[in-house]
Amino acid sequence: MRPGLRLLLLILPALLIAVLAALATIVEWPHAFQLKLVFWCWLGLVALLALLDAAALRRPRFEVSRNLEPHLALGVKQTVGIQLDNLDTRRHTLWLTDFPGPQLQLEGLPLRLEIGINEGVELRYAVTPLRRGQAEFGRIGCRVTSNWGLWEKNYYYGRPQQTRVYPNYKPLFRASFVGSDQLYADLGLQLRQRRGEGTDFHQLRDFRVGDSLRQIDWRATARFHKPISREYQEERDQQVVFLLDCGRRMRARDGSISHFDHALNALLISAFVALRQGDSVGLLSFAGTSRWVAPVKGRLQISRLLDQIYDLDSAPVASDYIDVAQQLMARQTRRSLIILISSLEPQDSDDLAIASKLLSRHHLVMVASMRQQVLTDTLASNVVSIDDALKFCEVSRHMQQQSAMYTQLRSDNIIVADTPPAQMHSTLINEYMALKRSGIF
Repeated sequence: MRPGLRLLLLILPALLIAVLAALATIVEWPHAFQLKLVFWCWLGLVALLALLDAAALRRPRFEVSRNLEPHLALGVKQTVGIQLDNLDTRRHTLWLTDFPGPQLQLEGLPLRLEIGINEGVELRYAVTPLRRGQAEFGRIGCRVTSNWGLWEKNYYYGRPQQTRVYPNYKPLFRASFVGSDQLYADLGLQLRQRRGEGTDFHQLRDFRVGDSLRQIDWRATARFHKPISREYQEERDQQVVFLLDCGRRMRARDGSISHFDHALNALLISAFVALRQGDSVGLLSFAGTSRWVAPVKGRLQISRLLDQIYDLDSAPVASDYIDVAQQLMARQTRRSLIILISSLEPQDSDDLAIASKLLSRHHLVMVASMRQQVLTDTLASNVVSIDDALKFCEVSRHMQQQSAMYTQLRSDNIIVADTPPAQMHSTLINEYMALKRSGIF
């Protein structure tokens, strides 16, 4: 309990009278005694009122509940609802606030309310998740003003709640309701699927301008007495397994989001596209927390992936590519597209070559590396000093070594993608769809 503004305003005149009484005593004013008497009478009256008001202050009969989504998306502002019902026998003035965890940024609270007898109010505020993982919400706080407004006291209602902060899954939710062409356009992809080409038979249809003669089904044409074409689609029921690096290099940041969070977003969007194409998707994380999600088809697999990766984080440990390749070979026997998402450096060349050759014996392997923006910025900047020249030469040497590593991987029939973190999702989807259309996968 703490004094309210009204009590402080009542105490202020007593302080002024005390100052005047002290000055009157110093100058030996004949009415100084009367000033002291007024001071003590005023102070006593305020104290009596404060004691009576404090004694009458009781815990209000409020019923408070929080409407909270079970999942929140990283970096996306979302609303939380609070329902407050006054079951008490008098009107109340209060300040209401909530206590989300430190990884949640709160907007819109505290809020001042006046609620009458048997009245209910529903309010909303916004939270923005800043970090993935388990988020805690404490009890809802109500700072209630006493009858005469001299005191304020905090009371807590409701119960603590928990929710999970996932990677940003909102684009996936929206994408579930649009067609494939619209989805690819929203993602900024330029996927040109040529009509009638693919590896799996889809359906028979009328001949269209632009169809090749090889598509014509002559038996159906003779039966229906008009040109009939075969339509094909990309082969389905294939398997895609992501190898997610949780090592120390993934802790780097280009802006407010780490490379690891960019990797998670790219993984989820790519997995969604692969599942939509009828393929199975799996995951194996390494270098830190190791988690295995067996390849399964169907859109429910996205929920399984979210449940497994929402609290994953990068760890200050080195990435062992050979070890994770051996783990995957033991777990995954069916031929699959293996997509390694990491942040590669030239010193990884030997281990990565061994791991890639091991995986490529039975699988199609793609290595997707996140390019650090600082390297690109250094090469594009002007050289105006010796330090700039030395930095430019070092970065150039580093990039040449990295390019040589990628060339060696490509010579071993490994697909290589080197891209900025923010563009990783579009690169992965483009490569995946190119493989599907080519029939190599």
